[in-house]
Amino acid sequence: MFFRSIRFSLTLWYAVTLAVILVLFSSFIYLVLSNQLNKGIDRELLTVAEAVASPTLEPFRHAAPSVFDQVLEDFIGTRLTGKHVQVLDGSGAVAASSKSMEELRIPLGKTALRRVQAGKVSYETRVNLDVYPVRTIVYPIMTDGRLDQIVLVGTSMRGPAETLEKVQLVFAVSIPLALILWSLGGWFLAGRALKPVDLITRSARKITAENLGLRLEVINPQDEIGRLATTFNDTLERLENAFNRIRQFTGDVSHELRTPLTILRGEAEVGLKWAKEPEEFRELLRSNLEEINRMSKIIETLLELSRVEGGVKLELADLDLSDLLAELVQQSRLIAPDKSLRIAFVGQEPVTILGDWLRLRQVFMNLLDNAVKYTPADGEISVVVDTTGDSARVAIIDSGPGIPPEDLPHIFERFYRVDKARNRADGGCGLGLSLVKTFVEAHGGRIEVVSEAGKGSIFTVLLPRVVAG
Repeated sequence: MFFRSIRFSLTLWYAVTLAVILVLFSSFIYLVLSNQLNKGIDRELLTVAEAVASPTLEPFRHAAPSVFDQVLEDFIGTRLTGKHVQVLDGSGAVAASSKSMEELRIPLGKTALRRVQAGKVSYETRVNLDVYPVRTIVYPIMTDGRLDQIVLVGTSMRGPAETLEKVQLVFAVSIPLALILWSLGGWFLAGRALKPVDLITRSARKITAENLGLRLEVINPQDEIGRLATTFNDTLERLENAFNRIRQFTGDVSHELRTPLTILRGEAEVGLKWAKEPEEFRELLRSNLEEINRMSKIIETLLELSRVEGGVKLELADLDLSDLLAELVQQSRLIAPDKSLRIAFVGQEPVTILGDWLRLRQVFMNLLDNAVKYTPADGEISVVVDTTGDSARVAIIDSGPGIPPEDLPHIFERFYRVDKARNRADGGCGLGLSLVKTFVEAHGGRIEVVSEAGKGSIFTVLLPRVVAG
């Protein structure tokens, strides 16, 4: 688990990245330093070679080593320190050399000889002559375009080599030390950076279905961890709401089904104990049938709700909203003919929308059914269809008792009923408006309600309409 932790991974990546950077940087410094040291040596060798090849020293190029050394020291001075000078004739035979050159015995390579015969200056590094490499310059002395003599100057690379060795030693010590210190620092910083994650983990472990009200502590809502915690809290809030809805839904279902079942059981017990005549049994069965129908309606509506929970599947097609509402208004006049309601329809032709005919029929028939049920005898109901902007608007206006302000925010909740006694008398179960809202929103629309107790209600459905191009 330790090697799989994010903290370890971050520290490892820190160390690997730093190692690559340090190795590349050190290699660059080493190569630049080595190149500069070599160039400095080459400039010194060239200076000495040009001085030896100058006409001033021409009489001494065949002198004995002791004389040649003295002449070089007098003429070149301190620049000759550590340098080994040799003068060869055109064929490569030694004409003059310093004593140190005799001890060093640097042979003239074939490649250098070919280049110098072509009149070109040649540099070489000999690695097999001493403990340290020897850097040489082969300098041609040309007379009338012909190779007359060759000046060979060499110097030990001991100084630059020791400098580079010290640089290598510094790198060999500093790079591992820097990696160790950086890894420790990276481990500490990763721990500090991931501390909020540990806090979130510990807090999340305390959250169960029984205490979904707990929330994660958000230390800094602006950083990545803070945004993660905020998102997690939002998810918890949605889960809590879903759990609460499920609990409420379960309780409401139990309550709604318990009431008719209690009535059925009570009437059955009374009938078995007291009923004697056939008419009494018929009355008992009639009452039982009403409760059975009520339970059947509740169960059918619940099944419909459960089907739409996973998403409403719509069969969309162009339809004229005015035609649909005109037909439904005609049907609504047959719901309660004994009330003598005046149901008016005001339509605008045409109002075309893209919708599911069956689902929209359920929406408006449910709203019209409620308007008819709750509007008193000789009351008025108006259905108005018009357009506003890119939306089609349907307003169903009744002259019923209205809805109290404290109940308005809850009327679309499942099993919510404003007047329990009256709804039960009318056979309602508080699920119709919940389905209405679900179907309207599935069409990309919305439903609004304006009501005042004692003055009726206005339910307005807004749906996207098809605008002719």
